[in-house]
Amino acid sequence: MTKVSALSIAHYTVLNSICFSEIGLLFFKGCNPCSSICKIYSFLPIFIENTRDMVKNTKFLFAALAGLMISSCAGNTEEAETAEVVTEQEEKCVYSYSNEGTVLNFTAFKFLSKAGVGGSFTEINVSGGQENESAVQLIENLSFEIPISSIATKDKGRDAKIQEYFFGSINTEMLSGEVLKLNAENSVATLSIKMNGVTKNVNGDYTLDEGGKFTFNSEINVNDWEAQKGIEALNEECKDLHTDYANGDTESKLWPDVALSFEMKLKKDCK
Repeated sequence: MTKVSALSIAHYTVLNSICFSEIGLLFFKGCNPCSSICKIYSFLPIFIENTRDMVKNTKFLFAALAGLMISSCAGNTEEAETAEVVTEQEEKCVYSYSNEGTVLNFTAFKFLSKAGVGGSFTEINVSGGQENESAVQLIENLSFEIPISSIATKDKGRDAKIQEYFFGSINTEMLSGEVLKLNAENSVATLSIKMNGVTKNVNGDYTLDEGGKFTFNSEINVNDWEAQKGIEALNEECKDLHTDYANGDTESKLWPDVALSFEMKLKKDCK
């Protein structure tokens, strides 16, 4: 039902009163304007009022539709973002140990000038490398054994002398140890190494990337494992080889310092 304001009703009443008060004069002239002009003017306020209501209703309708569209778009965006987050969280990766790419290199030093002599161990037996979602936790559970018979310096004669005179003098056929701690704050790893019946902790710099590649570098002094006897025995056997005659040295020197460089690549499986 159309709503009509009090102003419209009053306007209608006044116009009709004016119209009919002059009906005699108009009728006398043979014309009845109340049937046309007066009726048009009397209903004009009602038409205007209805038009205003239509405009208001139209504005409200557009506002409601705009609000609905905005809220719908916002909802779809939020749902899309939520779906994307859920998708990213669903992928899980686990790490496990793989002996492929595992290398332990060392550098010993001879001459008074401390010239480096490189080598490696070709056999490293690692245990504790079961699957783990954390590469750090996996590495911290690793332990290892290295037979000294796997030493390789690209000189078989030298390899045999190191085994016999250095390791033989300290009754060591196997090097062993374990990873104790990876400190992410300063990128320092702590390992324990057993040699000559003595176990010592060794600190070194490490790196670990998202792909599971791990590197460790450190320098040790074998005298910390009471291995001075082995150094002296090997130096005596290789006296001429450890004297830098070309540069005027007359003293044979084999240093107790040894640089270690370890590298491995964990297997990463994502699902």
